[in-house]
Amino acid sequence: MSGFILCKDKDCGHTLVPDFFLDNYMPDADGEYVKIYLYLLRCLKSETQELSVSLIADKFDHTENYICRALRYWEKMKLLKLEYDSSENLTGVYMLDGTPLSAPQAKVPEKKPSSERIPADLLSPQEAQQLLFICEQYLGKTLSSREVAQILDFHDSLGFSPELIEYLIEYCVSGGHKSIHYIEGTARGWHENGIRTVSQARQQTATYNRAYFKILKAFGISNRNPVDVEIVFMDKWMKSCGFSLELITEACSRTMAAIHQPSFEYADKILSEWKKQNVVSLSDLKTMDRNRQAAAQTARETREKENASSRRTAPQNRFHNFQERDYDFESLQKQLINQ
Repeated sequence: MSGFILCKDKDCGHTLVPDFFLDNYMPDADGEYVKIYLYLLRCLKSETQELSVSLIADKFDHTENYICRALRYWEKMKLLKLEYDSSENLTGVYMLDGTPLSAPQAKVPEKKPSSERIPADLLSPQEAQQLLFICEQYLGKTLSSREVAQILDFHDSLGFSPELIEYLIEYCVSGGHKSIHYIEGTARGWHENGIRTVSQARQQTATYNRAYFKILKAFGISNRNPVDVEIVFMDKWMKSCGFSLELITEACSRTMAAIHQPSFEYADKILSEWKKQNVVSLSDLKTMDRNRQAAAQTARETREKENASSRRTAPQNRFHNFQERDYDFESLQKQLINQ
């Protein structure tokens, strides 16, 4: 293969990248990590520019935890030194020359927002690489940098172990869901429900699967799995609204009684109204029904009284509105006979 000549058009400014970085560190590093390191080198040339983890995250369209992971990686490689205040907030980033803990050469200006903390238990590059490889096998595709950041964020932000993340991907894919948005929504739902282990996740998914089929049965649906739109409704009722299975099946029964066909939309309207009325149990529902029946009975009685009163005070019919006269029928009969 023939070689080529490398040249440039004009001088547009330069950022010095150390040879030791290009020779020893760049080949084995993640491409996104390399971008972040080069960006820090570029920022060293601007003494007035302030940096923060959130600013760098916006610059590269990554999560803040992903930026923290990159900084921690370069710290492990002895190319950065990170400094923190007493509250463990990041206050300084020093660029090193590649020798262990050498004296700081230059400091990258850093804001001090209280939320910018770098987790101490980030996955190692080897652990992250293995996890992402398994996720790609389940999803059947190569992950984008954005998807990589979101999956690793399950560990950094939600505290999921690699085993729990693997089960999360397996569970979603087995249900026909490969969208990273669906996977992220499921992960946050598990986190809100206090799930931290695979066994807890298995128990909840089994519980919800049984609940799905009980709800379908209340609609008279059998011999099939729930479809995506139905799962969205059922998850909303059970997870977001916190309704018990008894209340949900009661709403399904009332739907069937009202329109004689299964309708998740109609049942959702019923449950939304119950949510407004703070109905959280069957006893609450019975109380609400009694109050409505009593109010309806009172309204009927009021209407009946008003109707009766209007009948008593109604004007006389025009056919009875004349003056009656007195006649002597015997006298009239004698007059007729004598004629």
